[in-house]
Amino acid sequence: MEDLLVGPFSEAETSIILGLIFNTINVKFAKDEPVPKTILVDFFGTQKSMKTTVTGKIEQVFRRHKFRAFCPPETAEIKSVRNMLSDNSTIEQAKHLTGVQDYVLNLAQDPRCHVAIISRGLIDMLYWYEKGLRKGVYAPFHAERVRDQIYELLALNLVDAFFFFTCSVEVAMKREYEGALTQRRGSKMNEQDVAQTMDTYQFVLQGVRENVPELPIFHIDTSDMGVKEAGEEVLKYLLPTICSRFNVPVSRIMPLMPSLIRRHANRSPHFEEQVKFVGHPDESEIYKNGWCFVVEYHQDDIYLSPKDDQPADPLGEVMRIRRDDNGLKFMYKGAQKDSLFSHRFPCSFSVDEAEVQQICKTYKTLAHLTKSRRCFELKSADRLFTLHLDEVEGLGKFSEFRVQGSSVDTSTKILLGLAGNLGFSLVSMLEGNYLSLSLNQKKHPKGCF
Repeated sequence: MEDLLVGPFSEAETSIILGLIFNTINVKFAKDEPVPKTILVDFFGTQKSMKTTVTGKIEQVFRRHKFRAFCPPETAEIKSVRNMLSDNSTIEQAKHLTGVQDYVLNLAQDPRCHVAIISRGLIDMLYWYEKGLRKGVYAPFHAERVRDQIYELLALNLVDAFFFFTCSVEVAMKREYEGALTQRRGSKMNEQDVAQTMDTYQFVLQGVRENVPELPIFHIDTSDMGVKEAGEEVLKYLLPTICSRFNVPVSRIMPLMPSLIRRHANRSPHFEEQVKFVGHPDESEIYKNGWCFVVEYHQDDIYLSPKDDQPADPLGEVMRIRRDDNGLKFMYKGAQKDSLFSHRFPCSFSVDEAEVQQICKTYKTLAHLTKSRRCFELKSADRLFTLHLDEVEGLGKFSEFRVQGSSVDTSTKILLGLAGNLGFSLVSMLEGNYLSLSLNQKKHPKGCF
């Protein structure tokens, strides 16, 4: 599902998406039933990368959308861990690791919260063990055993998203020392230490990618960002990831947010390439030219305006609801490149009766057209071409030739050649589309189904 959502998201889009996520995961369960999975997020990163501040902002976003959100303290802030009761570094670091393991294992399914955001979790533990190993604090065999243990825990796939925050050394120094009373560098806040931190994290992440591939890890470089921009960047990746991992039915909200549909369709590398002609060819000629009959069905289409504040543009964006033998479907097509060759980026989603009524209330109806359609297919030059023989009520008979196109591979000449083989010429080519024909006839739309 995550491929339907393309960020960055506006505040209105974020609210709608979060509402759908909440309704999906906020389920009641009996005491003898398994506790539903919690949304578990792990933030980690380098010095002065705004990780801690952004953590609070993301928690705030969830809380203000009714989620029970929880940000446990870093293990270094827990009194029993912070008080160094032993001078044995192996023991003290094991306390941190035990705390993080406790967070991951118990918060992944916690009836008290919907969302838990861990700061400095499992990957951060790998960082500290690697740093200690480089300094000679830990024996190689011990660090290796701990590393393998953490890999095994990561492989359980309990954490839904990891966010690695960084900023450049120069920005880190500026954020730390700009306006400070002294420019004297600290033992852990200096150019060399920040650079070494980045190098160690990159080494650790390479090991994670090799040993636990396909973990949802996202890199947020905040060097040129403020807190708000960094938070928006997190949501850009976090919301689609949650929707994918928790099977959130994103298609339910897409028809209600044209901006989401538009970004999804525009990301597609392929477009719908088609050309229409007035009239039908002799079907015997269709078969002689190698076309194969596929199916015949009836279609009932309601065309909707995605921009109520602007005049209807048949060659612009088009939304419609289609009812046919396959059920109900919401369909979107981007703006047509010209009036003869339709190069539109399409997408579609199945909808139910209740969703149809909501969609019809949201948008202005432009036209209501019904047609019968006979479909033929032809494989040529490693491409699958489609021929539609349409009879549109009140408009007449038309033949539509269609193929999937892309920016590097168009089939205009082939489409015209296929049409010419069936007796069509440029004179009979339809300028516009069914919606433009209907609007030109000034037909009054019937309204919704």
